[in-house]
Amino acid sequence: MNKSFRGVFLIIVLLILLITFVVILSTGDFTFKKKYLPSTALSKMLPRFRLIDLDELPVRTDKNNNSNNDSKDILIGAKKQLEIKAKNIFAEGSNEPNYYKGGDPPPEWALNTDIIARAFKEAGFDLRTIINEDIANNFEEYPVKAIWNQNVPDIDIDYRRIQNMEVFFKRNAAGLTSIFDAADDENLSTWLPGDVVFFDMDKDGYSDNVGIVSDSTTRNGSPKIIYNYIDPGFTTEENILGNKVITGHYRYP
Repeated sequence: MNKSFRGVFLIIVLLILLITFVVILSTGDFTFKKKYLPSTALSKMLPRFRLIDLDELPVRTDKNNNSNNDSKDILIGAKKQLEIKAKNIFAEGSNEPNYYKGGDPPPEWALNTDIIARAFKEAGFDLRTIINEDIANNFEEYPVKAIWNQNVPDIDIDYRRIQNMEVFFKRNAAGLTSIFDAADDENLSTWLPGDVVFFDMDKDGYSDNVGIVSDSTTRNGSPKIIYNYIDPGFTTEENILGNKVITGHYRYP
């Protein structure tokens, strides 16, 4: 093979390579950028934390006029209770009474309903007064006579009883789904910070715990719940939506 023929052959090969390279670029099968797309199976295993903008929640009310929506203020109030970590009044070994003039126990003590009332007060809602008024105006709707044999409301204890608080939210708040599915993004989007959730912890058919949805989530995007219960015995933030019986889910107002 003479030099001129080799030169022509080399040019033809280079042209073929160039055309092939251009075709690959045009079809999008090649990129200079390092690219990694996990398989479908792997993508389901990766952490899926939710980033929630509290200022963009679908809640437009602002009871205390502080430029925060009410759900954001309720969550702020609940998180303040996490800092205090009040002991549960009914926890084993506690000799703390459960009736207080003025309603609210000392800050270092609480029931699950106290956490809700304290969180709501951050947003400007005094549940002690609001629930008392609703009971007074709708006495037959509440179990105060059937359970506690009361003939009139008691402002200092009624709002702290979970049975009364549950009736109040059923009557006055937006009722939302009680079905929780961490694998369903649409379902997850209905569980927002500041929402109130009731639970049947011992599975006896009755609500015995209530908490507030947090903006903290698990690795699969499930929101945690801020609550105070006899187990662990103090205010905590835990992932219980997926493993406890949910009896109610509400957004107020």
